[in-house]
This record gives sequence, structure tokens and C-alpha cells, in this order.
Amino acid sequence: MQHECMRFQVPRDPLTIVEAKVEVRLGNALYIRGQGDGLSWDKGQPLSPGFGGSWIWKTDKAKGKVLFRLLLNDEIRAKGEDGRVDAGKMIQVVPVF
Repeated sequence: MQHECMRFQVPRDPLTIVEAKVEVRLGNALYIRGQGDGLSWDKGQPLSPGFGGSWIWKTDKAKGKVLFRLLLNDEIRAKGEDGRVDAGKMIQVVPVF
């Protein structure tokens, strides 16, 4: 008699995603600094290039709100206010440098 093995998956925390829609010149990259899920205001983390001029940062470890600022090459701050996204949510931004 064969028994079907039941597989249990541990539920993952929902993804928190920041998607930036901006074209940057070849050789440049977008970074994120902030507060929440290991972000720091002192040193940025690179965003991953997506399709059609989008850049993506994602995490499944965020709790509460994530405050952030985007920087070009981790040096030039985007204009405007800091961004905010709730854990488990996605936000799309169009930064201006």
C-alpha cells in the first residue's frame, strides 16, 4: 500500500516592492537608502534593472513601514520627499534627479 506524502510549505512573508520608472544612462545604476528591512540612510543597496526602464528593490523581511530615498549611483539624491511603503505592498515611483 502506497501512501501519498503530504508536502507542507512554510508560508513566505509577502513581498514589499519598490519599482522605480526611470531611464538612466548606460553605466549608471539606481540605489535605495532608508529605514526598514536592513536599509540604511548612510549606504545604499542597488536596485535590480527590470524591463522598459524600471528598477526594482524587493524584500520579504519588512515589518511595518519602509521609508526610502532613491539615489543615482548611490550619490545623487532624487528630488522630493522620502518614499513610504507598507510591508507586503508595492509602490511605483518616478524619481527625478
